[in-house]
Amino acid sequence: MNKLVITLLLAIAPMFSQSQNFEKYEDMKDVDAMVMTSKMFKMLAKVDLSENDPEAREYMKLIENLDRIQIYKSSNSNIMSQMATDVKSYLQKGSLEELMRVNDNGQNIKFYSLPGKNDNYVRELFMYLEGTEGDKPMSVILSITGEIDLSQLSKLTSDLKVPGAEELKKANKKS
Repeated sequence: MNKLVITLLLAIAPMFSQSQNFEKYEDMKDVDAMVMTSKMFKMLAKVDLSENDPEAREYMKLIENLDRIQIYKSSNSNIMSQMATDVKSYLQKGSLEELMRVNDNGQNIKFYSLPGKNDNYVRELFMYLEGTEGDKPMSVILSITGEIDLSQLSKLTSDLKVPGAEELKKANKKS
C-alpha cells in the first residue's frame, strides 16, 4: 500500500511542480501578469444577466467551469529567455498535445491542449507566443485550466485582449 501511495505521488509531482514554474513570473518587475482563480469565475457567474441573451448565458457557462487563467507577458530579454526555457521544460514533461502553430507578421504562436471529456472540451489550453509588439520583442505565456468549451474559448481570450486570440478564433472556425 505504501509503495502504491509513493508511486502515485511521484507520478503526479511533476504536474504540481509545472504550475509553479510560471507563478514565479507574477512578482517579477518586467512582467505583466494576470491570474484569475475559480473563485473569481464563480463570482462572475453569479452576475445577473438578461435571461434573454443566449450569448451571455453561454459565456457564463464557460467561465463558471474554469479553474484558473494565467497570463504572463514580458519584453525583457532575460525574462523572455527564462520563459522559453520554462515553456520547453513544461511541454517536455507534460501530456499536452500540440493544436497548432502560427508564424505570422513576426509572431510565432503555439497552442497546446490537454484533452477533456470529449472532442469539444479540453482540461487545459496553453499558448506560448514569441514575437514583437510594435518594435519591442515580447513573449507571452497563457494557461487556461478547467472544463473548457472550445466553441466559447475564443470569445473569452478576445475579451481578455490576449495576444494570439485572433489565431485561436480562426482555428476554431476551421474545426
